[in-house]
Amino acid sequence: MGPANSEKDKIMKNTSLIIGSSLIAVGATASMALADVNQPQEIINRPRTTPGGQITVGGDFGILIAPDPIGTSMGLVGGGLYGVNDKLEVGASYGFSLKDFEAKGDIGVTAAYGILDGNLSVAADVGFGYSLLAEGLEPLTLGAEVQFKVNDKLAVYSPGHQINVALEGDPKPITLGLPVGVGYQVNPQIFAHIDTNLASISIADSETAVFGADFIPLTVGAFFSPSNTMDFGGSVGWFDLKESSDFIFINLNARLHM
Repeated sequence: MGPANSEKDKIMKNTSLIIGSSLIAVGATASMALADVNQPQEIINRPRTTPGGQITVGGDFGILIAPDPIGTSMGLVGGGLYGVNDKLEVGASYGFSLKDFEAKGDIGVTAAYGILDGNLSVAADVGFGYSLLAEGLEPLTLGAEVQFKVNDKLAVYSPGHQINVALEGDPKPITLGLPVGVGYQVNPQIFAHIDTNLASISIADSETAVFGADFIPLTVGAFFSPSNTMDFGGSVGWFDLKESSDFIFINLNARLHM
C-alpha cells in the first residue's frame, strides 16, 4: 500500500470525528474578562502557552466533503486550556460526529511547557486520549510548538505534536511528522496563515511520505480577533492535493480568553 492510500485510509478512519467548532456566545463575559487577559491582541505576538491564571474555551465546527462512499460528514469539538503558570498549560477536549449523530466521541488531554520566549518561542507538548466509540486509546503525541518571528508581521511556525505513537493494535506504528506553517499579521485584528506537512517519516511500522513526491497537504485560513479576549477563525484544506483533491475539509472555530 502506498503513502497516498495510507493517507486515504487514515481519513476514512477519522471521518466521524472531524474537527468542528462551537463556542457559546458570551460577549458580556468577554467584556468583563478583558482586564484579566494577559496577552496581546495580535496572534503573532502571543506566547506558545496560555498565560498563568488564564482560561481559554472554544470549539471547532468542521465539514468534510468527500466522494462516495464516504460522503459529507460533520463534527464538533469543544474544549479548554488553563495556564497553571506562565510556563505550564493544560487542556482537555471532547469531539463527536454530528452527521449520523453519535454522542460517543473522543476525549483528549494535552499539556505544554514553555521553553523559550522572544522572536524564537518554543513549548514542549504532549497529548493523548480515549475513544468512547472505538473503546480504545488514541495515539500518544509528543513534540514542540515552535514559532520564529521573521519580523513584526511574518512568522514561520510548527504547531507541535510531531511524533505520533499508536497505543492500540499490533503492530503499533510510530511516525514523525514535519508540519509547518507561515503566518502573516495583516493588522492587529487579522492573522492569515497557510499550513502544510513537509513529510511523514516512519520511525517504526509505518510508511514514509514526502511533500511533493508522495502527497501535498495544504490548509489556508485566517483569524479575526476583535480584541485580545476573542478569536474567530476559518480555514479550508486538502489532506492530499496530489491524489485526494476531492477530499476537502472546512473548519470554523472560535475562542474566548478569560
